[in-house]
Amino acid sequence: MTWTLRLPWEGEQIADRDAPPGIAFHVLDDTGRLTSHFRVVT
Repeated sequence: MTWTLRLPWEGEQIADRDAPPGIAFHVLDDTGRLTSHFRVVT
């Protein structure tokens, strides 16, 4: 991984080359509820 895309409210630059890599896990339960867990990979 060489860079991370930023969301519009995180600044004017599109890419952040200093951000650590991360991973997201998304869990959709039987009722349709979506839960997301975000972790930084070190």
